Amino acid sequence: MQDNAASISSLDEPLQCRVEDEVRQQPYESSESSDEEPLEAEFGPSITDFTPGVFDLPTFRQPVLQNCPAELLADDFLTVHHPHSKQPPSIHHFEEFSRAPPKPDPSKLNSSPWEPFQSRLDFDFVDFALDAALNQGQINTLLKLIDRISESRSEFSFRSYNDVKGAWEAASHLNVQYDKHDLEVKYKNGTRTFTMFCRPLFDWSLSLVADPILAPKFTWHAQQLFKFNNETQAWERFVDEPYTADNWWKAESGLPDYASPLFYSVYADKTRLSSFGTQKGYPIIARILNLPADIRNGDEYGGGQVVGFLPIVEDEEEEGKKGFTTFKRIVWHKAFWILLEDVAKWAKVGYKFHCGDGVWRILFPMILMLVADYEEQAIMSLIRGPNGKCPCPVCLVPQDQQMNLGEVPQYPYRDPAVAQALVEDTTLKGEEKEKKFKALGLRPVENVFWKIPGCDVYRALSWDRLHAYHGGLFSDHLFDELQKIIQDLGREVLVQINAQIDAIPSFSGLNHFSAAGYVKFTDGKKYQHIAKIIVQAIYNHLSLAKTKRGYLLLRCIRRYVVLDMLSGFEVHLEATLRMIVTGLLKYTKAIQEYSEVHPEKSWNFPKNHTHQHLPFDIIGKGVSKGFNTKNSEKMHGILKEIYTDQTNFKDIYAQISRIEHHRSIAKITRARINAYEESLPTKEKPSKEDPFQFNQIHLGARLPPISLEKVEQRQTEDGDFTRFRLNLEEYLNARYSTGSNHTYLKLKPQQLVVESRYLKVDYESVVTWKQDTDHIHCSPLFQGTPRYDCVIYRVDDSTYGLAQLKFVFVFEFRNTHYPIALIHPFEIVQLPRLIRSKTDRDLGLCRLRRRRTTSLIPADSITRAALITKDFGRDGDFLAMDTVDEDMFMRFQRDFPI
Repeated sequence: MQDNAASISSLDEPLQCRVEDEVRQQPYESSESSDEEPLEAEFGPSITDFTPGVFDLPTFRQPVLQNCPAELLADDFLTVHHPHSKQPPSIHHFEEFSRAPPKPDPSKLNSSPWEPFQSRLDFDFVDFALDAALNQGQINTLLKLIDRISESRSEFSFRSYNDVKGAWEAASHLNVQYDKHDLEVKYKNGTRTFTMFCRPLFDWSLSLVADPILAPKFTWHAQQLFKFNNETQAWERFVDEPYTADNWWKAESGLPDYASPLFYSVYADKTRLSSFGTQKGYPIIARILNLPADIRNGDEYGGGQVVGFLPIVEDEEEEGKKGFTTFKRIVWHKAFWILLEDVAKWAKVGYKFHCGDGVWRILFPMILMLVADYEEQAIMSLIRGPNGKCPCPVCLVPQDQQMNLGEVPQYPYRDPAVAQALVEDTTLKGEEKEKKFKALGLRPVENVFWKIPGCDVYRALSWDRLHAYHGGLFSDHLFDELQKIIQDLGREVLVQINAQIDAIPSFSGLNHFSAAGYVKFTDGKKYQHIAKIIVQAIYNHLSLAKTKRGYLLLRCIRRYVVLDMLSGFEVHLEATLRMIVTGLLKYTKAIQEYSEVHPEKSWNFPKNHTHQHLPFDIIGKGVSKGFNTKNSEKMHGILKEIYTDQTNFKDIYAQISRIEHHRSIAKITRARINAYEESLPTKEKPSKEDPFQFNQIHLGARLPPISLEKVEQRQTEDGDFTRFRLNLEEYLNARYSTGSNHTYLKLKPQQLVVESRYLKVDYESVVTWKQDTDHIHCSPLFQGTPRYDCVIYRVDDSTYGLAQLKFVFVFEFRNTHYPIALIHPFEIVQLPRLIRSKTDRDLGLCRLRRRRTTSLIPADSITRAALITKDFGRDGDFLAMDTVDEDMFMRFQRDFPI
């Protein structure tokens, strides 16, 4: 992170900070040995060691400041740098605090950034051909057409496919190439040979560290970030990026003070390349955690990179045998060693390297995160899977206790030293050895990650929101149970439920659904979205009186949805982490009560347990977006397209590796061209004032001016427009006429307004403190149907309201244009907690009632969109959906507490 703003502490003495339970640097003993001899660094235990029964966050305690400015402002930021950075703490005001990295040094950029391609035109062509997945014949045909129609070819050198192929070969040095490795592994009385294509992980990362474009974006030292809460007059620590979390700080404290840690996130998973699943691929995707999330999780240069393809071990005759299952694990870990061997070497001694910013650093590569679904985590950790005695890859929870969660993990964490000692114990034989491995749920195989200094495989494994929640706990269990209950209610109820789901209003960014009884999705995102609306949509058919099982399951789903909201936060404070812990306790209690009513369903399975470790993954590694498999699984689609469109289906890994290498070269070259062009001086275009931009809102989809008289005539059937002109007159005089001598404005029927049917509203997220945007519609006909969205609007500085838009327009009043909205306000049904119905409390229903009359408000008082639906269980009531996204959830917690 780079802080471009100057510190506000202009004091005689520099700002100093001491953080409670700060991890001290471990001793590091030097050695007279050569570079080939390792210097052993001591790595302390993981920062996520918590005493069971006491949920304490030691590194979230108040920092102790010396020489602090006398006055602190609301939302000031404090940055505490790791001692190895040799930077003092700093405080910045909210508007000054910047984490945007500086742009590359123009002097380090090539003025011909397309090189080694002969021209920019040549690169643009090969980039297009690659992106369009053109094969050899198609490229030749296209070049012949270009040759016939082109009048000037001074910058274009290609004549045939061989020219294109030669250009790629000339540029191949821009990135580390894939190498072919043969791996021999003994099985039974013979030896089996497997082929693996990979580029060494360490060499690939050095190519990024050396790049002057990416160099300014690297973060080399851990930080702790705090935000000042003016109400409590206290600093609140927050985490987002891995370098703001505890494991990075802890690992860096175990290195010498001259070290620069280079952290990796590594993902692996098997995928189908062909439509019918006969051809499979096994990509390994790596990311450098020193780069910011928007780069490393993106698709462009600096983002996730396929660094290898694991061999796929299949044998129909041997499949299912215990020995063959063990053999597959041995192959996996031996193959991974090919990728990680240099990482293991340099993690011991450090690697002196001239980085892209011109600084020499001693790099210590380390694996901070292993990202995978549960099935792959079982291979990485070498546990026996869901049927083992201890099925969790992180802790030793017994198989029959997985549904019982606590404030902290209720069972010990796995210890790699124990597992390694057990594997290496040659005194154990036969049944005695198998008994010990079974008791821990382990397989008797050497784990490759034991060879990587500083890598605790069990702590590196990370909770996966996509497969643990959306494509796991919800899709395969909660939603599956719900569908069975719905189906048992009969055809008539099913039809009514589907109609209610279809009647939920559309909301920007949220999938719309028309059924729930039998639907199945292949996309985890659809399961995520239907979970957000299902409780409010169907609760009236699953009341406690009608079906106790159904009602208790809806309560479980509500608890799950809240956890899902919290798990997706992109910034976490201590308070939100505690909300997760509270949510876990409420969820497990709801599941236990459901299980008493329906004991036929077992909830002792890994995906109902692993979120126990979520709070500690966030504390240790940063927010869950950084270790979600969703970031890497989207790259499977690209590999499938390469296989389908650009290979001849023979020796596919060689072909896919070659084309994937071309893709990485194209990304590098495109990034260089973009950086060079951005560095060139440009003429500033005079900004045009947008007459329909009012503070944070833009009014679009505007109609021609219309008279007030016609507005009332057009809406004669709608009582909301009764006295529209007179109400507008009263509103304008009351709001914008000031002083005792002002003249009361009388509006004429012929005066004009400009109607707007679309609003783009920018707002500051209460979760991330960054700008976000909502797209809001107010139209009698949008995509074939009326759409009048609901909104949150500001009543005064501390009060917010909920309303449905009826009419949005601009009116000119005393030479000033005013954006105005006609709304139908809602009132929250505020009842004492003891009076509020059990259903509303259990299911988290935010009940609203619409006021009888409409109101006029300034359109720029609209904060953001809201999703409000008719209450199908009580005529005249409405329900607000507080879980459409993370910001909405926290706004309802803050502004509309029930």
